[in-house]
Amino acid sequence: MRYPNQHFSSQLLLRWKRRQMQGREDRICLAGCPINRIGSHIITPNIRSICTVKIIGKLSCNDAIIDARYEEESQWVIGEGDTELCELIDDCLLCMHAGDISKFTLKRDESYDILKDEGILIELDLEVTYEVQLKQFSKVKDTWHCTVEELFNEAKCNKARGVNLFKDGKIAAAARRFSIALKYLIILESDALTDHKDEYYNLRKTCYLNLATCQAKHNMHQAVIDNCSKVLQMESSNLKALFKRGIAYTVLSDFDNAKADLDSAKQQDPTNRAVIAAVQDLSKKMRKRDKYYQQALATMFQGKGSK
Repeated sequence: MRYPNQHFSSQLLLRWKRRQMQGREDRICLAGCPINRIGSHIITPNIRSICTVKIIGKLSCNDAIIDARYEEESQWVIGEGDTELCELIDDCLLCMHAGDISKFTLKRDESYDILKDEGILIELDLEVTYEVQLKQFSKVKDTWHCTVEELFNEAKCNKARGVNLFKDGKIAAAARRFSIALKYLIILESDALTDHKDEYYNLRKTCYLNLATCQAKHNMHQAVIDNCSKVLQMESSNLKALFKRGIAYTVLSDFDNAKADLDSAKQQDPTNRAVIAAVQDLSKKMRKRDKYYQQALATMFQGKGSK
């Protein structure tokens, strides 16, 4: 059974970014009154709503326009963009009613990088304010009203899109797509998937592993451990999950757990070069740790002896 929750989609969809950025609200400020309630409507858009918008970006210091791509009324589909700016605009739109105006500010330490991804070049250390007007929108069917087949196809499409983004080096955007795919798969978990059960679990494991790969590239090693553990709950001998989790444990200096995972991986595939290299690296680090403790203990006892 699927339970309606209008906030669930946006929260899970943004989970990757909030973990990565450690609280986006610390670096991207919404205006003191983020939404000017002009419209009298009570319905807000959802993911994949087709919106008519006007969006303009200005330098906060002098109101000079630096992004006028959507200055005239334009169509915007929530959730279709794969950049940080698109995600921020989606955040605004998901909270707005038709007729509302919202503003958010890109702070000095990130405006350059965010706008560079849009093909917009500005000087460093400049704040940029965006004004978003939601003129009207067409709300699409919510996820809890979708069929099993529709949700499953959405999961597969987002996973494929994430793979292509990863190949293009767009790691954060790829992770976002894998997270969206997992959202659909989690919603499907309690439904009967008689015809797709194997494909369902294989897709879910792949999305967790792909998300872990993205997180590893951003040094989010605990998140890697968490996602690989979810795979291992489904398949305790999954080689990739054991390997990735073992590497993450190694980076976090949790050598006992790292050894358990990497030994299991090596036992499954004794000739795997990546696994062999990881085991050797772990052994080297464990010897270094042991040597450090031996020297520390020797120094401590020598000190006591001199007294």
